[in-house]
Amino acid sequence: MENGEWTASMPLAQALAEVLEGSEEGLLLVDEDGVIRFASATALRHLDLRDGAVGCAVTECHADFRLVRMLAAAGSTDEVVERHWTSADRELSVRARGVSRPGRGVLVWVRNETRVRHLEKMRRDFISNVSHELRTPLAAMRVMAETLLAGALEDGPAAQEFVNRIGLEVEQMTQMVEELLELSALEGEQHPMPDEAVPVVDLLIAIDRLRPLIDEKQINLVFDVPDDIPPIRGDVAHLQHVLRNLVHNAVKFTSARGTITVAAATCDGTVELRCTDTGVGIRSDDLPRIFERFWKADSSRRRDGEGSGLGLAIARHVVAAHHGTIRVESEVGRGTTFVVALPAWIEVRSATA
Repeated sequence: MENGEWTASMPLAQALAEVLEGSEEGLLLVDEDGVIRFASATALRHLDLRDGAVGCAVTECHADFRLVRMLAAAGSTDEVVERHWTSADRELSVRARGVSRPGRGVLVWVRNETRVRHLEKMRRDFISNVSHELRTPLAAMRVMAETLLAGALEDGPAAQEFVNRIGLEVEQMTQMVEELLELSALEGEQHPMPDEAVPVVDLLIAIDRLRPLIDEKQINLVFDVPDDIPPIRGDVAHLQHVLRNLVHNAVKFTSARGTITVAAATCDGTVELRCTDTGVGIRSDDLPRIFERFWKADSSRRRDGEGSGLGLAIARHVVAAHHGTIRVESEVGRGTTFVVALPAWIEVRSATA
């Protein structure tokens, strides 16, 4: 094929490439001899073709063998050939179709669908997790209801126990639904959090609701908060939820007569809140996923079966909405520390003469 026949079509191909620039879709034009006549930057990147590939044969550009086979297939049919390629770091949708003007060849569209596929997987996992979390208590309530109907209603103490257990299951399911709604709202919020000066002591009040659990396990709760700690910039209700969740986790995974320490300190314009326990700890393999929805670590951290697996995901979103950070440090058998860094409220006072 003469180069002049292809050169005439270059302005159109370049115009199309400019339209696609900035998108995840790339364009590649290959003639019947396997020579690349046009390639957008996105196509080169997605297909791992070297710079300067235009004018070279596909086989000389270190192209994936799947591309070579696809070009051959598209060149022998009038139909669009479509493939999905998966590699270690990306998922591509590749379509190819034979063309006859200005000369015979193949036009290839390539689109990076890594993010789309990842979101689809997250949606499937989410539905699966919600179904599992709801199925378990529903099955338990069904068994208890059937037991009551089978005659346990006549046994006063036993009937009361079953009713109490059904009530507990309903309470836990309600909590999970409320947390799902809260997480959905946080993920969809576009507006900033309220901008208030929140004294750290106001956050500590949220822990009072956990006193019965703390006292039941005879846990030693220690506060290490300086009197001169500055307030935090943010929303008191959301921040109380974060701290209460972190302390609640610490209570669940700390043995009786263990110690939980809640500390605060300033660092480079931020207030750092630390919740440290002497509990079972978290394996290093689990740490990267600890803030994912429904993620629950190894069996040593599931001993009581409590929790929806949403609390830390909510905490992460709340902290991010406050322009802060949250991280975790842990060692199996020695305990865990969650560190939340939030912007400090700094009073701006005008100078007086």
